[in-house]
Amino acid sequence: MDILVSAIVGDFISRSASFMISKYFQQQPGLNKIQQRLQRVLLRIDIIAEEAEARDITNQGMLRQLKMLRQGMYRGRYVLDASRFQAALDEEVSPSSSALCKYSPAKRLCFSRAGSGSSNREALLFGTNSNMREELQRMVDTLEETVSGMKEFIFFLESYPRIHRQPYGTYLVLDNCMFGRQTERERVLNFLLCPSATSDLAVLPIIGPRRVGKSTLVEYICRDESVRDGFSMIMFFPEGSLKDEGVVDLKGNIMNSLVRHENFASQNRLLIIVEIAEGISEETLRSLKSSATFITPCSGCKIIITSRSDRVVNLGTTEALRLDYLSQEAYWHYFKSLAFGSRSPDEEPKLASMAMEIALEHKQCFASAHIIAGMLRDNFNAQFWSTILDCVRAFKQTHLLMFGQHPYLRMREDAPVYGWRLASSSKYFLVCNTCQLGSSEEVPKISVQDIILGHGGTLPRGQFEALGWRSRIPPYYNYMVSCKMQEPQLTVGRKKR
Repeated sequence: MDILVSAIVGDFISRSASFMISKYFQQQPGLNKIQQRLQRVLLRIDIIAEEAEARDITNQGMLRQLKMLRQGMYRGRYVLDASRFQAALDEEVSPSSSALCKYSPAKRLCFSRAGSGSSNREALLFGTNSNMREELQRMVDTLEETVSGMKEFIFFLESYPRIHRQPYGTYLVLDNCMFGRQTERERVLNFLLCPSATSDLAVLPIIGPRRVGKSTLVEYICRDESVRDGFSMIMFFPEGSLKDEGVVDLKGNIMNSLVRHENFASQNRLLIIVEIAEGISEETLRSLKSSATFITPCSGCKIIITSRSDRVVNLGTTEALRLDYLSQEAYWHYFKSLAFGSRSPDEEPKLASMAMEIALEHKQCFASAHIIAGMLRDNFNAQFWSTILDCVRAFKQTHLLMFGQHPYLRMREDAPVYGWRLASSSKYFLVCNTCQLGSSEEVPKISVQDIILGHGGTLPRGQFEALGWRSRIPPYYNYMVSCKMQEPQLTVGRKKR
């Protein structure tokens, strides 16, 4: 009797489950069609963006429109990737894959919100397929409307000359360019190369938070041949070299390390780069302008001021350029290209889902993108990627327990963090601080990748230096970390709950 009841109950549960699954999918017609529509509109946007990037565009309005087009493309690809990867994972029935679905990025898609800041990530939870369908439909409608309004952009695009480039793989191009700053680069170039409207020295403030790439952007542009041909001298004042008091004497600094470039064949024009942490007084700026005019009395001299403070905005003769961290969607595109290389993520949905969560936890950190994505690309198998994902999760939870703060947010503030390792002997090492060295300076033989993977033999005792990563764009900095082998003490600095 008990066996019969159990059989009836089991059959009822099975039929109920089949009915619910059938009902569930009957309520979701056209999900694949919406994905196909999104893929088609993304292809059209990709064609327009690729054509625009192959042109030497100087109009600021068109550059802003191109930036909006790229942002829409990144968001669309992000939504499409997450929905595809989640659909592939939902087909898995093993316990391990169920656990992976629990942490899948499609369950917590995040989008950049105006004014939200990079540290406040809003999660859009896809609890059911209907929510996923609604988000896909919303994205398709938005992008199709964007493309329909690009007719004038495409028309004017043909009037700009082409830029000839060598055909490289996507990840090689991204690894050798300043990703996500094309519009900002053109804006600064336009400021430097176009004649000033007045005889007074033109000043461009560049404002942004710590480690957003202000100095790298300026250095990258100052390596441009058109800039070096247009200025007879480029002088650089690092942070702390200009005081708020006293007279600025450029003539006395001509022969020292403040001079970054000299071009005697060029006109007598001077470019001054000033790095300031907080602000600079108007008196100091007037003294700087007066000294620059004394050295190069002809018009056309320019000053760029980089700072984390809004106090320098009023010192500019043109609108300030504001830099912010990459959107999460753009960062995912960058990380995905580095991690998969020439492979297609669509062919490896489980690996792509793990890569997406790893990217989500990196808080748009370029150093981590190069280090971790490089290891993933060199070890292209699910077991290794799953291990990396587990380490990234534990890395985050450890710092939340110890400091109540995400580790990558601590890195932006130059606060110590505990890096994770795959070696069984020691799971963590303490990263005390980071610094950057010039491309010609000597670097340690051991790298952060060696520490993580347990390569290179026995690690030094006490505090030692290691190479973080090498930048492949001007000025080709080598990023160093000072670290030591030390396990985290969870009782130190732990937040009360």
